[in-house]
Amino acid sequence: MMNKISRVFKIIFRILSVIVGIILLLSLDAWMQVNIFKKNYATLFGYSIFNVVTGSMSGTIEINDYVVVKNTQDVKINDIITFMSEGELITHRLVMKNGNSYITRGDANTADDYSITINEIVGKVVLIVPKAGIWKNVISEPKVLIAIFVTLILFTLVFSTEERKFKTTTYKGDLSYLKKSKPTKKRVSVPMKIGFLFKKQQEMEAAKNHTDIDNIRSSLSNDSNTSEMGTTTVKSAKKIKANLEALKKWN
Repeated sequence: MMNKISRVFKIIFRILSVIVGIILLLSLDAWMQVNIFKKNYATLFGYSIFNVVTGSMSGTIEINDYVVVKNTQDVKINDIITFMSEGELITHRLVMKNGNSYITRGDANTADDYSITINEIVGKVVLIVPKAGIWKNVISEPKVLIAIFVTLILFTLVFSTEERKFKTTTYKGDLSYLKKSKPTKKRVSVPMKIGFLFKKQQEMEAAKNHTDIDNIRSSLSNDSNTSEMGTTTVKSAKKIKANLEALKKWN
């Protein structure tokens, strides 16, 4: 269970780290464009992002909403556009086009704006992100950022430590049962092998000798019975003599 929780938390931490990293890089790029390169607004891949600070478009765009603007001058009536007017960025709806002049009006306003030219148009709104400005203000606070990072790091350290303990305890127990004892081979020296073979040879010879003696005794018994019956021949007598000599030899 602890292992699963740790993995989930690591995934969340990585996702948050990527998101925060992207936001920081975008913020740094925007700051450089405005403060170093002295642009009126920052752009990225043909798009700009602006925070709405007034309620002139209330009902469609509220305060603290973010708008994503495509940098283009190809606009038409009823498009929501962002334009420069007296050094300020304004996002209103295009309500009229008169030659080279463009008339805009805020959805919450009752009067039209002053006319603008095509060169003052920054682009048209393609996406509205509700209340993103609130989160931006919260996240951009140094104290909040530090608190978030410290919390994430502490949680990561705690779960990593618990995961190591869990793995160590579990795996040690498992390995003690999973290990198979390998049969140990006894090493026998050459003299021991020779002695063993010599002993076996003696046992075999002794068994053979006992067998021969038993055969001789059996033969003597049979020949003795034959001689009592008077049917003993010279050949059997010689055989008996040979058997007796062999018996004396082994005894």
